[in-house]
Amino acid sequence: MAQRYQINEGIVIRRYELPSGDVIVTLIGEHGKWQAKVKKGKHIGGNLGKLSLFHDVTAQYYRKAEDNLAILTQVQLNGALPNLSNPSIYPYAHVLAELVDQLTVDVHIGEDIYKYFVSSLRGLNTEANPASITIIYAWRLLQTAGLSPRVKSCVVCGSSDLDLRFDVTLGGVTCKACNRGMPISEELLADLQSIHSSSVRDALNRGLSNPDEHFRLLSRFLAYHVTELNSLATLKLMVSA
Repeated sequence: MAQRYQINEGIVIRRYELPSGDVIVTLIGEHGKWQAKVKKGKHIGGNLGKLSLFHDVTAQYYRKAEDNLAILTQVQLNGALPNLSNPSIYPYAHVLAELVDQLTVDVHIGEDIYKYFVSSLRGLNTEANPASITIIYAWRLLQTAGLSPRVKSCVVCGSSDLDLRFDVTLGGVTCKACNRGMPISEELLADLQSIHSSSVRDALNRGLSNPDEHFRLLSRFLAYHVTELNSLATLKLMVSA
């Protein structure tokens, strides 16, 4: 029986090899996230490098009724962002890719999440401050997924008389009366309010006061509300080295 071929586009966000030698890739596109298998010994366009991480590809594939994975037969490389392979940039791109992967485990990806992810990769490829780009886009991705922290009023009582504390479990800052959560700096609070109320470009132009403090808060927030990101732990080790 002839296979019915389909064509789809996506950015490679995960790739690993099975014991059989087959390669599994996870791609994310405007209409969703999907996985595909590359059979051992198959040469896709003569170059398996087309399926490297963060490559934008168009793939031809088919699905077997008994297999949830698509079987890739041809791949066309639409574009690559060469600077993402730089050892000083790659870990930041990996954080954003893993975050998008986790945010779309059980839900249909929305166009906005894909749009922000693509924009973040382009930013990392061209801008000089990968830490700020990663932090700002990570919070924006969380906001788009409905996991935005509350940073303009107390997460407990709604008061606007804010203290410099952030309750990770409740997901936001607290006021002077409620006074609970981890201490944060005044600059961090101002950064968070800017990130969640302005455009990405305005937030990037404004800059961040202390990326290390941001990463500590972001790491705790993700661990509680999403999951611990292995790539974020690796990034922290790289930055502290």
